[in-house]
Amino acid sequence: MARRPSPLGAVPSVMGGAEMYRGWGSYQHDQAWQLRLHVVIEPFRFTYDPEETIHWTTSLEFHQELTANPMNNIGFNPRTARWEEQLLVHASGSWWSARAGWFHRCKHDIDNSQSPNDDTAVVYSPIRRTLILSGPSLGALTAPILSGDWSFRLAGGAEWYVVREDYRTPSSSVTGSWRGMKGALWFRGDASLTVAEHILVGARYYISLPVFESRYGAPPDMVIPHDARAELFATLFSNLAAVDVVVSAEHTFDEVAYLLAMPSTYVQVGLRFRSR
Repeated sequence: MARRPSPLGAVPSVMGGAEMYRGWGSYQHDQAWQLRLHVVIEPFRFTYDPEETIHWTTSLEFHQELTANPMNNIGFNPRTARWEEQLLVHASGSWWSARAGWFHRCKHDIDNSQSPNDDTAVVYSPIRRTLILSGPSLGALTAPILSGDWSFRLAGGAEWYVVREDYRTPSSSVTGSWRGMKGALWFRGDASLTVAEHILVGARYYISLPVFESRYGAPPDMVIPHDARAELFATLFSNLAAVDVVVSAEHTFDEVAYLLAMPSTYVQVGLRFRSR
């Protein structure tokens, strides 16, 4: 954020984006659809002069995700909604950028009084699961590492959960409760190749490793509990915006639409729109 050219002062920029994915293979098909919206507001930028050694700015970030399964008469049955808000301070130097701040993240059910599968005759008993994580976060990112038409970036960070709630109905269920999750470490790597004036292709890998004091008898994950995503993309871009065509494989240690904390792995195709 601090590396992005922008004038000094109040609200120098507002950015946004949207993502839409169709997925296959997830647990109970609950990641068949993913829709995401993003808004980033820069409330105040402290430095602008290119001669400054370190640039400073701030951001308010808002992210929303809707997931749906295909098991109703229109093939789109909303299941969960997730919100995330962050207040961050950013700094950047010649080859690095960093950020620190506070985040709030929550997940809520949608239409959980109805069966998640309209085609089943099994009697459905409504369940509820509300998740809340909140606390400080740190992150760092390299400047683009250029080699001919190739560009590479590495990033990593940590979160500490001061608030970690996992509210459930029925309340007797505690399997895989997130109340035992203390924080997480995450890492990301990007590589892209410019193939034409406004076209590039690339790959990205992301992994998040939660730290638990207890998993409350959750089903075992692959090797260790983790969230991960590997993707290939082709990008059409201008000076103001970009659109990515994405093919990805994703894994989560907990399909949060259910009480049993089941892991889930699936593949996706989709589109991602973003400001530049």
